[in-house]
Amino acid sequence: MHSSETAPAPARPDPRVIRSEIAIQQALLESLGSGRHFNSLTVSEIAVNAGVTRKTFYARFGSLDQVVNRMVENLFTPIAAGLDDEMLKIPLADDSLALTVFRACEQHQAVLAPLISQCPAGLFLEPVGAVTALLLDRVMTVNGAPLMSEAEKAYLVASMASMVHGVLSVWARREFSEPAEWVATLIDTLLADGLQKLVTQPLRGSVTVPRSASACVPR
Repeated sequence: MHSSETAPAPARPDPRVIRSEIAIQQALLESLGSGRHFNSLTVSEIAVNAGVTRKTFYARFGSLDQVVNRMVENLFTPIAAGLDDEMLKIPLADDSLALTVFRACEQHQAVLAPLISQCPAGLFLEPVGAVTALLLDRVMTVNGAPLMSEAEKAYLVASMASMVHGVLSVWARREFSEPAEWVATLIDTLLADGLQKLVTQPLRGSVTVPRSASACVPR
């Protein structure tokens, strides 16, 4: 008689780790919300405000940059995961894709506003770019399209992440006074046609680097 092996249950997160991570993120968010710029903050200050030691802080995050990266990633990953495949089909039927994203952003404006207004753009763009790249792969899969070239994907991801950051920056500065529907329509107008064209009509030919620029290309 063949006995089947039961896979071990995944380890449950330590509640103390979760509590300290949340406390650190909340302490950083409160400092940013009070008007402090990210570059003026220190690990020691945030650790004290969070009620943890510097050793605990570094065990959880490693740097203040990583705290912001994690907060942005934790915000946008569920938004992307919640997008239905029907929303990703090309041609886009309407602005429901953008609307879903910006309605979710509107609901999290208390977190977004200080992260956008008080932190360097790069700390926002990196995690949003990573989420966007995964979402773009889903778009290609849903539409049965061939994968984009590395160059096409890099430019498109950077453009999309930068546009999201720029729009959210203005929206936050204007205290989210425009409805999400209006912002979604704006983004759809600016971005949808280019995305659809790249999915259905990928650029042909290889990318060549001009000889004069070859010295600038990292090896």
